[in-house]
Amino acid sequence: MTGERDLNRLLASLKVTRRDGRWRFITGDRAEQPEAIMAFREAEGWTHIIPAPQADTPGYIWLEISVHSSLDAVGFLAELAARLAAANIPCNAVAGYYHDHIFVPEDKADAALIALT
Repeated sequence: MTGERDLNRLLASLKVTRRDGRWRFITGDRAEQPEAIMAFREAEGWTHIIPAPQADTPGYIWLEISVHSSLDAVGFLAELAARLAAANIPCNAVAGYYHDHIFVPEDKADAALIALT
């Protein structure tokens, strides 16, 4: 299945789904984070996205962009980031094969859903 490359069609069919849970970004050895939903190796070490305890540090909310964008799509994540920036909402984006995923601070989740849609 090939993803969509046309920016106008991507934006017209855009759906944002709030995934369950709270998340946080940490570093550490890959083997010590079996509950991670994502692990990425950078020059400085591993980054993991793991479940965040309810009362611990501030968490992030996972927003799944439910349109199958191509890895070659130009400007799609830039447009989504610009919408969030206009609403003063920071984000961390992860591009998967089928969907893009955006993590926003928990206290900005509702505003992020509005800004993206």
